[in-house]
Amino acid sequence: MQQPIQATAAVTNDKSSHDNNRQSSSRVYEDKVYKHPSDDHFLPSGNGRSPEERYLSYLPHSGFHNQRIALVNALLLADHLNRTLLMPPVVLGEAMHWRDYDALASYHQLLNKGRISPMYCQQHPNERRCLRSKRYTSLRWDRLFDLKALKQRVRIRYRDDYSPAYLESNYNITYNDTYTIKDKLLYDYRIVEEKGHVLGKYQREITMKELAQRPERHVSFGSLFGTGRVLFSKRHNKHASELRDYVNDQFVFSKKELPSLYQAADKVVKQLGGSGSYISIHARVGDSMFERLSQQVMNKLWNDLQKYTSLIRHPPLPLETCLGLFKKSSTPSPLVLFIATDAPEPTIHPLFTSIYATFPCVVTLSDVFDYEKSSLATLVNPEDGINYGQFLVPFLDGMIASHAKEFTGSMWSTFSSYIRFMHEKTLP
Repeated sequence: MQQPIQATAAVTNDKSSHDNNRQSSSRVYEDKVYKHPSDDHFLPSGNGRSPEERYLSYLPHSGFHNQRIALVNALLLADHLNRTLLMPPVVLGEAMHWRDYDALASYHQLLNKGRISPMYCQQHPNERRCLRSKRYTSLRWDRLFDLKALKQRVRIRYRDDYSPAYLESNYNITYNDTYTIKDKLLYDYRIVEEKGHVLGKYQREITMKELAQRPERHVSFGSLFGTGRVLFSKRHNKHASELRDYVNDQFVFSKKELPSLYQAADKVVKQLGGSGSYISIHARVGDSMFERLSQQVMNKLWNDLQKYTSLIRHPPLPLETCLGLFKKSSTPSPLVLFIATDAPEPTIHPLFTSIYATFPCVVTLSDVFDYEKSSLATLVNPEDGINYGQFLVPFLDGMIASHAKEFTGSMWSTFSSYIRFMHEKTLP
């Protein structure tokens, strides 16, 4: 078995490599991130170029929920270290998988849409970069969440691009101003108040004290994903514990920013009988690790569903009949099970056969929602022209599941954890 590589936290000192990099990237090709002038409200005073302002940054990766977890960790670190967080945009659509620090930094720059000429893609529509650029889009987090209160509690500025030239141009951060903490493994380092914790899946510990003593203006991390990545003592650091709860609470989708999402969710919830009138599960079985472990995931969900079988009073019903019964108040409603899932056709998927054969009313999003006719189809990033409403459909699925009386999620899924979080906020 190959031994894990032990990485070290050190300022990169490959000067020749840096000089070549700088010459090739001195021009700023700012990425096509969806931003708005109102985003600048409640940012720190000044233009961010003062040598007195100290920064923290990291490299996001993976799907939306993993990006959110990394952002929460970064906010906690920035607050504790008294640094301004350079907040990257959220990437929706095709996920960027984790890579080691150097590879991930390079890949972020490669995916910069500012470097791709629209004319080039018109002439070469099937070129790999052009095809890939249509499968994702970047937004500031403010397009999804109301961060005004958060920005008054933790210092934040925006990092809309990953090139060194962008940092120097916008914040006067140079190569020599940066302390780089590189990761060679996904779970390389854990940041702790005091050493001595069981490492578990992590390879090493970095203390807050070490980081606080760094004189450089900019501390640059690789991945900050992981619910156990940043550890504070709940007993000795109540501020950090309270801040973590506060920060997590800010990441509830904003009705003001996403009225289309809320309207679509409310409409479907009403079709299902109203908030708290059905049960739900999240079955993540369609990609990566979850596809390989789909049988285990579904076995666990099936076992969890057994507690509801005593409530079943109807045989399986046609969908039209099932949904129509809600309009007849005098008719006892059947038990409704809403399945949020990434399985393309659950009605004919063998993993769902037992569920459909047992529960009288099984409903999925495709049964009650037509994306093309919805207002989500009108949401476009004006910077790159990509419809980002298509990437919000899984969130709609999760929001509907969160309105159930009881919710059961998939093992290991950060999306399931987020639905559970929304469920706790939705129902008392």
